[in-house]
Amino acid sequence: MVFLRLFSVGLVAPTALTGLLAGPMALSALADTVLQEAGTIYPAESTYSFDGKAGQAITITLDSEEFDPVLSLLDANATELAFNDDFGGTLNAKIIITLPADGTYTVVAKSFSGQGGDYDLVVRTSTEFEMTYAEAEALILVEDYPGAIVAYTKAIEIDPTQPAAYLGRAQAILGEVYVAEGDAVQGPEDIPLDAREQVIADFEQAATLFEESGSPDWAASLREQAEVLRSVDSGT
Repeated sequence: MVFLRLFSVGLVAPTALTGLLAGPMALSALADTVLQEAGTIYPAESTYSFDGKAGQAITITLDSEEFDPVLSLLDANATELAFNDDFGGTLNAKIIITLPADGTYTVVAKSFSGQGGDYDLVVRTSTEFEMTYAEAEALILVEDYPGAIVAYTKAIEIDPTQPAAYLGRAQAILGEVYVAEGDAVQGPEDIPLDAREQVIADFEQAATLFEESGSPDWAASLREQAEVLRSVDSGT
């Protein structure tokens, strides 16, 4: 999105894709598992199938410490229904989707770079948080930033331990500012004070959660972003 150019360091923000979600927390204890696999991807890909029902909300996670995971979901006709690579400060992949029909679905697990490595794949029922977050992501995609802010806030209320929701809300706030101000926004100093304060608060909360989950690099990047915004008020 264009408004991301406002920052002098790389902004960490989730990719806005309808029906897709990836994140650092598996939440598997809160949902019914449909498929769970652990294995090794050799250069190329691995595929797994499961039976689903129309209207069933499904979450698919692919985690690895050895490669950058990429996920695809295909229907019975081998048509790709969803795709996801990175999200919310991790290289892991997650898809959330409401299945369109009864039938057999195929999960395609790949490595972004083509290298192999060990991984964990889980297909399970989506949690309330994930479904709400997916709604927010869909609203971001169509540039309904006020609606997205409401949905991200609801997701945070459901589960305040998920950093991706704070990042998403910050992205939506910045998007709302850019739509309202247009080309008048050339740098952080052009973002209204209340919006800057909200984004700083969300970045810092997400950073704290990343630190707690063992991702200090992402936390440091977010705190740097917060300081860029805060420096506008201090004049530094």
